[in-house]
Amino acid sequence: MKILVTNDDGYSEGFKVLMEVARKLGDAYAVIPAKQMSAVSGAVTLHKPLRVHKREKDVFEVSGTPCDCVLFACYSKEFEKPDLILSGINWGDNAGMAPLIGSGTLGACWQGILEGVPGIAFSRFTVHRDWRNKEAWGDLKKMKKHVQSIAKKLSSKEMDEESFYSVNLPDDLTAPKVVMTKDLQKRRFRTLITKKFDPGGQPYYWISGNPTGAEAGTDLHEVADNKNISITKISLQYFEV
Repeated sequence: MKILVTNDDGYSEGFKVLMEVARKLGDAYAVIPAKQMSAVSGAVTLHKPLRVHKREKDVFEVSGTPCDCVLFACYSKEFEKPDLILSGINWGDNAGMAPLIGSGTLGACWQGILEGVPGIAFSRFTVHRDWRNKEAWGDLKKMKKHVQSIAKKLSSKEMDEESFYSVNLPDDLTAPKVVMTKDLQKRRFRTLITKKFDPGGQPYYWISGNPTGAEAGTDLHEVADNKNISITKISLQYFEV
């Protein structure tokens, strides 16, 4: 099985774990953004050329978005088109409705199923900010164990070319249960726009938000409160004309 590994964080600790897992599952290669590309959704670079840099064996960095990486892998003729996409491991969870249209990690899998390639997106709940800090990622051995088990089970099924799985890992991986969830949290944050002024007196703005707390029975509740692994199947078939 030809496996593409990508994400929206670039060359992170989570990426390295997922790449190790992919190499155990099949013939793996990685095409990842050259820099942090969180929350770019399904953006594609159409207004400037893409640059590609080989970082190490079977790992390539593209000066674009996660969707650019998927399209490059599928159509550049530099690689064989993948049979499966593994995206992540994202710094921060992708539970709830908003990541379905906002996450770059999930965006890569959306692009994949548009190209007929199923995928699995992995994300990790965390309250820490610095994704560059290796210690903040927690026990990487435990993370690899759970990710490998889930990826092996899901990829061993006859995966639907119009669907992908979104897997959210808790921050504590001591003894999580694996829970299939259909109820996604509708709202995660109360939007806050802060106005400030630069030294020249011109205004600028920061968009942020305050957490609303997890709703009982949702994917976020399972991951954040119950410390379980949440798996949600996302499908194009949910959209009816």
